Amino acid sequence: MQSRPSWQVDACPPWCAVDHGERDHPDDRVHRSAAVSVPVVARRTGFEGARILRATEATELDVALSRVDGEEQTWLYAGNGPAMAIEVSAESGRALARAITSVLSKAVLSKAVLSQAVLSQAVLAEEEPP
Repeated sequence: MQSRPSWQVDACPPWCAVDHGERDHPDDRVHRSAAVSVPVVARRTGFEGARILRATEATELDVALSRVDGEEQTWLYAGNGPAMAIEVSAESGRALARAITSVLSKAVLSKAVLSQAVLSQAVLAEEEPP
């Protein structure tokens, strides 16, 4: 096991995947987890004059944790660079995950209810005498 650099205030959290070194730049003295890449279809929205422009693209978002050495706050990062990224506190990330799950489960439920209604209508139509 490598010894801790003299500048390092905190022991690495269990999720830290960084090999910290004595010569790390002060801005790079951050505990970071290994990233999980998630393939996504993303939509970018912009403006051209008064027009709203929307474009979709296939991309990958990296999801990872980070904490600046010596600070208490752990951050959840999801993005693929500064043009498409969000960083929220770990607590906010958990709340966001719950909200996403809730919203998507309602969408899936609505789709299932709609599919069932369409199927029921089709069955009823077949049962009606000409």
